[in-house]
Amino acid sequence: MTYYQGTFEKGVVLKKILLVDDDATFRHLFAELLNKEFETYEAVGVCDALKMLETITVDLICSDYNMRDGTGLDLLQVCKERNICVPFTLMSADEGNGLSRKAELNGITFCEKTDHDFIGIIKRMLQQEQADNKRLQ
Repeated sequence: MTYYQGTFEKGVVLKKILLVDDDATFRHLFAELLNKEFETYEAVGVCDALKMLETITVDLICSDYNMRDGTGLDLLQVCKERNICVPFTLMSADEGNGLSRKAELNGITFCEKTDHDFIGIIKRMLQQEQADNKRLQ
């Protein structure tokens, strides 16, 4: 498990993001981007992510689709079974597998790894979750 926390004002509570990707280059690059605004945890695959989720609570999961020990949709399924209900982003370098549609059918967001607005997508998801939670109160 790798954990990053940026430098922020004292007392600021950061949203926690679990970044799951078996490609170390992408994972570290995305962690650096996310770490500027979020508390970021890294997992190297489905099993590692599930193990981490036993000990930490996160506000959003951002997972690669195709990993050595399963897919991001496998991770999503186990999260649902364990009642881990947080926004979930499925990422891939290749949208050619109809992943956008698969994500939509599972009620999650798809993001290509090359998307120039990656941080914006994450922020909008967290803002939507916060708005949804306020409406339920």
